[in-house]
Amino acid sequence: SEQIRKHVRLTTQPIEEPDDPRQLNQIIEMAGAEDMIMYSSDYPHWDFDNPRVSLPPLAKTTRGKILYETAAAVYGIDVSAPIGRQAR
Repeated sequence: SEQIRKHVRLTTQPIEEPDDPRQLNQIIEMAGAEDMIMYSSDYPHWDFDNPRVSLPPLAKTTRGKILYETAAAVYGIDVSAPIGRQAR
């Protein structure tokens, strides 16, 4: 499981959301997957996941990790720097 956490990343498209939205938080927390999941919209397909409305039941910190922090870490993007000023 340590090697999987270190080397595997998953995306949110497609995601099966449970009937009770709180359970999605519980599943991610129980699996310790906050740092393994990255947002994926599946755009331009008609059923793409809009980032403004997808994953609404998630805790703010978990949602931030999924929407940008994990991908930024994987691709070496400094999220603290202003846009256009990232170190290269």
